[in-house]
Order: sequence, then structure tokens, then C-alpha cells
Amino acid sequence: EDPAFDADVNIMGLINLLRNSCRYETRKFIFISSGGAIYGEKENIPISETDQPLPLSPYAITKLTSENYLGFYKHQHNLDYTVLRYANVYGPRQVPHAEAGVVSIFMNKLRNGELPVIYHYPDEPDGMTRDYCYVGDIVRANILALKKGSGDAVNIGTSRETTTGELYRTILEIMRRHGYARDAMFDTPQKGAARSGDLRRSALNIERAKAILGWQPEYDLKRGLEETILNELT
Repeated sequence: EDPAFDADVNIMGLINLLRNSCRYETRKFIFISSGGAIYGEKENIPISETDQPLPLSPYAITKLTSENYLGFYKHQHNLDYTVLRYANVYGPRQVPHAEAGVVSIFMNKLRNGELPVIYHYPDEPDGMTRDYCYVGDIVRANILALKKGSGDAVNIGTSRETTTGELYRTILEIMRRHGYARDAMFDTPQKGAARSGDLRRSALNIERAKAILGWQPEYDLKRGLEETILNELT
């Protein structure tokens, strides 16, 4: 809705960081990009780093532009960097806003006795697919990138597609074990029309992360959700 704001924060903000990184002789810059947004809609899933980016939103455009600025600063100023293209990150203390916070949104709704909404396209009643990666695995990827992946862009995810409906049912099952949302009405969440710009499918190929960083996820979705929910409820 406000492309100028995205550009000011994500592009100009990054340039300020890169300038100061050069000024203070930073040894390496780890940049967090978007593994879903910059690729756009793709037929072949999971998506590889060699697939042509197709940013379809101002946010996605700023992320891809930022990656290009990193290449410029490495070439012109010898600033080392690695780009990590995250899948959908979730975990304890997540802020429940927008798509990235869907785990926290569903959990808080069920905790408060409210029925969540699953957004979907008419031909996909169980919702869009996303690649959900636990924050603990994300942290390990960042640590490994400090010493590996010079000048590389690397997908960080699980390579697994999960529909919003499947995500909801898994969260519901775990929440019920802790005494929440036991009423039968929660078996059928509300449905809403997909919003403008919602990708239908997204999951990231992580073979490059395995080869370059020596990284792969240790948490499957159910284990990650169990740890997230337990942390929030205790």
C-alpha cells in the first residue's frame, strides 16, 4: 500500500547499514531476504536459488534490490556477505502480525476461545501452502553463515509444503492436549477469500544450504509447534 515506505526502510535503511559496515570494517554482513516473496508464483516446488526471481510486491522488490546492493558493495568495497532467503519462520515469542505470524495468530485465537480464519483461493479450500521453519533452525543457519557462503544467496527452509488448513489442525491438536479449544466448533475454522498478492504455493529447495553451509533443519513441523506452544503456555 505504501511502496515509498518499503523503499525508505528496506533499501535506504540497508544502504546506511552497508556504509557503516564499510566504515567500521565489518568482517561480514548477513542479510535476511525473503524466500517466498522474491520468487513469486512458481510451478516447480520446492523453489531453487537458480529459479528466476519474480517479485510481485513492493516488499519483494526491495528485498531483491537489496541483494543487488550487497553484490555492489562486495565488488566495490570488498564487504563480504551472505544472503539467507528465509521460508516462513515461527517459534516462541513471535509477533502475531500478518502472514509471517500465522502460528502465533492461530494459537492466540484458540487460547482465547476465538475461531481463526483460513484464507484460500476458491479451488484450494484448505488454503495456500507455505514452508514453515522453526526459529531454532534459523539461528543455526545464521551462525554457520558467519564463516561460510561468501557472496552466496541461500534458501533456508524445510522443502516441505504445508497448507494453512494442515497447519491449523496441527496447532489445534496440540492446544487440545493442553486443555484449550475442545469445543467441536473449532473443528471447522472460518474461511476467507485470499487477499491480493497471496502466493498460492511456496516451499524452498535447501540443497544449496546443505552443500555450502552444512545446514539442514532439525525440527519437523509438529515438533517445532509443540515447543512453540509449550513455551507460550508455560
